[in-house]
Amino acid sequence: MRKARICLWFSMAAAVSFLLACTGGKQKPCEEGVKDSIAGALPDTAFYGHLGEGTGMSCLELVTDGGDTLVLNKTDERTGDLGRILGEIANYTDRYAITTCDDNQSVCVALNISQMLQKKWQSDTDRQRGFRLEADGKAYSLSGKRVYKGWSLCNCDLVLAQEVGSDTLAVLELSPDSLVLQGRKGGEIEVFHSI
Repeated sequence: MRKARICLWFSMAAAVSFLLACTGGKQKPCEEGVKDSIAGALPDTAFYGHLGEGTGMSCLELVTDGGDTLVLNKTDERTGDLGRILGEIANYTDRYAITTCDDNQSVCVALNISQMLQKKWQSDTDRQRGFRLEADGKAYSLSGKRVYKGWSLCNCDLVLAQEVGSDTLAVLELSPDSLVLQGRKGGEIEVFHSI
């Protein structure tokens, strides 16, 4: 029985490696159309899709937008580091972006995109700063201080497009009612709450 399990895991790992190798090394640039010198230059290595029913205590199963199924460990087996899970793992229909490590065997960052959408996020420190993200890629400012016209993700970072340029923000924390963002290169940390 143990041998059968080991063979099954090796078969699944080989299938995932084969599927990833079949991409020909081509990676799409981060969110085409967003004119950000940092995000626009980096390839987006995240996988997008929804969770499969094989998701459990120790692994995430992702059914990608392309129809492939990836089974990823929540813990990097080489280092013992836990992957960062941003948002709740509650609904299989929620949309996720996931970056991987350990040769695509483990979760580096898993971001619940659905939890960021359709809410108004207002800054705790500046009541005039806030935004709302729509599923179609549009973003709306809550005030005229910064006018956002769209949003996208690049390697699980949030890219907010403005009239000129864009803001690329690391997502540090996400819950149903709070969102913590940080500017690139150790910039200011800002806490937002849903209103």
